[in-house]
Amino acid sequence: MGKKINLSHNLMGCRLDNWIRLKRSNPITEENKGQVRLITAVSSILAIPAFLEWLVFYVPIKRTKIKKDPVYIVGYWRSGTTFLQNLLTRDPQFGWFDPVRTVTFSNCIFMKGILAKAQKKLLQGARPMDNLEYTLDLPMEEVFAQATISTQAISHMLVFPDGGNGVKYIETAFIDEQDEKRQQEWRKAYDYILKKVTYLYGGRQLLLKSPENTCRIGALKRCYPGAKFINIYRNPYTVVMSTINMFTKEMGLFCLNDPAPYEVIEDVTIDLFERIYKKAFRELEEMPPQDHIDIKYEDFCKDPKGYVKLIYEHLGIDGFEEAKPYFDAYLESQKNYKKNKFELTPRLRDKINAKLGFYFEHYGYEMQK
Repeated sequence: MGKKINLSHNLMGCRLDNWIRLKRSNPITEENKGQVRLITAVSSILAIPAFLEWLVFYVPIKRTKIKKDPVYIVGYWRSGTTFLQNLLTRDPQFGWFDPVRTVTFSNCIFMKGILAKAQKKLLQGARPMDNLEYTLDLPMEEVFAQATISTQAISHMLVFPDGGNGVKYIETAFIDEQDEKRQQEWRKAYDYILKKVTYLYGGRQLLLKSPENTCRIGALKRCYPGAKFINIYRNPYTVVMSTINMFTKEMGLFCLNDPAPYEVIEDVTIDLFERIYKKAFRELEEMPPQDHIDIKYEDFCKDPKGYVKLIYEHLGIDGFEEAKPYFDAYLESQKNYKKNKFELTPRLRDKINAKLGFYFEHYGYEMQK
């Protein structure tokens, strides 16, 4: 019996040639063939307008200059990156990837109106990991746009987990550890998605967030030397438990073959946390101090506007006073938001303690015994 069709699947707007490559390189289980047929049909329908959009806009997009390099919010999944980006993008001086320019990146100009209406309905309740809603006026992770035109995306791990073998997609996030050919492919695709959205925003500076970028802070800094980085960090016990919950739920929604066993998800979450931050700490320390700032999530939640002012001052971003009314309006809209709560088991606590002691020490969190 086939699995229930997910109309808000994160590859529903995948460019046809990229979808064919992904489908050919990964096994598909029988129960997921209905979902695969639907994605193939939608991608096929969107292929002609996508090609026409590329044909008309390729040259002006390629000629677009990124005059001000992006501001990046980095941090592990479930560290508060979404809340921080939602708040900062209320400042109208920034550009960002909305749902249409993300999920249906290749068709976000000619078909924007039609796709916006469809996504407004389909994205309701589409964040299974928390109580936040996707809305068309809030940002999404730019790497989901890249995932629709490239096979190099860690999010493909959730679509093709292959019983745990899909962790091969983790390596695509550590792009500076790949061979030169794959690095060039990544740079070409990533630079294109940034230029396209910069073009659509008339040259505005982009404010971007994706936990995947925490794997490649140094690579991003080399590509965009003027880039600024806001690293938001949070208690690792909370982060790991919430990330395991997120990966498990998203895999259930998006996977097209065999989901990874729970213990594999658990181990991958902790191992990836360790690998990312041992690398991120080095890369953040190597850049000028005025180009990055650390923000503690727990403190940020107590005084978000005060910390936003600190971010602007430290990174040399103008316009805080002009943007204050927008920040106030968003914070007022979120005053009743309730966070998820999880219970830490002794087994998971011991696993976290064994791997992440360096993170506890670096940020001064107390390790439970």
